[in-house]
Amino acid sequence: MKRILNLEGAINLRELGGYKTASGQQIKYNKLLRSGDISNLTPEALNYLKKYGLKYVVDFRSEREQNAWADQDTNFYKIYSDPVYPLKGNGEKLMNAFGRQESYLGMIYQSVLLDKYGQRAYKLFFDLLLENDQPNESLLFHCAAGKDRTGMGAILVLKALGVDDATITKDYLLTNLMYADTATIARTLNDEKGNEDINKMNMTKADLSSITSVFSAIEHYYGSFEDYLDSALGINSKKLKKLKKIYLE
Repeated sequence: MKRILNLEGAINLRELGGYKTASGQQIKYNKLLRSGDISNLTPEALNYLKKYGLKYVVDFRSEREQNAWADQDTNFYKIYSDPVYPLKGNGEKLMNAFGRQESYLGMIYQSVLLDKYGQRAYKLFFDLLLENDQPNESLLFHCAAGKDRTGMGAILVLKALGVDDATITKDYLLTNLMYADTATIARTLNDEKGNEDINKMNMTKADLSSITSVFSAIEHYYGSFEDYLDSALGINSKKLKKLKKIYLE
């Protein structure tokens, strides 16, 4: 199976099936997709996703982005608006107190995942992941570039499913392959009247320290990743067991 799905009109669309876990299982294919902007999908691409079994589309973009580059309505998937921004909670304060910002993206990621509003967005994401429990049905989550807001979502779900940190990092860094044509990325994603931080993130390459800083901050404030899932996202051991049953084989 292909990891990168080159569907016309999609940016950074990737299959998450096939990744191994520490328990010896793997993520099911045709169950979970991550992506950037999908507003320009062609009829052929939409038909591919229909056959793939796509039922849920989780959109992490801001309301402005969703209005400017709206996901296409279809008769086979439902769109769930789940904006990560604007942050309104305590994430930046905690991140600054932690004092271990190793990169620009790492600083942003720490703020989002420690922030009450950011956590609200990813809690809804996990709730929808748990809803996606029927065979031959799949979920796609996306933002604009498919790197930052989507990247954080992928980090969370892959780690929750038991994928090791090295594999999670490798998946995250795959995003850099799409940055060969930065002019196209800038033209497609950047909004002159939009959020400057989002624009800057879209044009910043993924880096290794962003991942390590996220894991460090979560461990510092929550003790363990499992405690973060429970306390911040409402995923207790029972729900985590169900999540693994849905996505692993």
